[in-house]
Amino acid sequence: MKVSVIGSGRWGTFIAWYLNSIGHEVTLCGRAGSESLTLLQKTRKNKLLTLPDRVAIATLPDGLLEAEIILVSVASQALGSLLQGTTEQIAGKPLVLCMKGLESKTGRRLSQIAQAETKGACPVAVWLGPGHVQEFIKGVPNCMVIDSQDDSLKHCLVEAFSSDLIRFYYGQDMLGNEIGATAKNVVGI
Repeated sequence: MKVSVIGSGRWGTFIAWYLNSIGHEVTLCGRAGSESLTLLQKTRKNKLLTLPDRVAIATLPDGLLEAEIILVSVASQALGSLLQGTTEQIAGKPLVLCMKGLESKTGRRLSQIAQAETKGACPVAVWLGPGHVQEFIKGVPNCMVIDSQDDSLKHCLVEAFSSDLIRFYYGQDMLGNEIGATAKNVVGI
């Protein structure tokens, strides 16, 4: 499957590394001039991992053109503006939100922001759960959840993204999963 991952921070870079490791064709995308993207373009490394040569690195919005599925791992408060700037490139493609949070001004969940900004043109899923990049790259397995209002998308993603390293479960409650993931971080702090 051809996937693009938006977000060149630790989690986005890990997701690109992980999906490549289980056989997907991956492009990691970031903003032109971003410090983390520039470092990856020069060295293919961040502080935690090295990207294999098979992972393409591109700037937005060009890195989205060939994708069948787009995964997003950016700061939650930046999601709305990101989607506004990539409307043409993401139209009709499933979006998988690999982040947690609520929009500070409105209290909207991230899936609600994605639905609003794409005017419902993109099916939306969330990838949630505990996990630390440092443990995953050492081979420590974990369980996570994928949820979506679109059952066929949810089932497709769980099957396509599960491996011995990450076992995905089918979410049954988008509202509960998104709010629970957000609250977990607040309680953790």
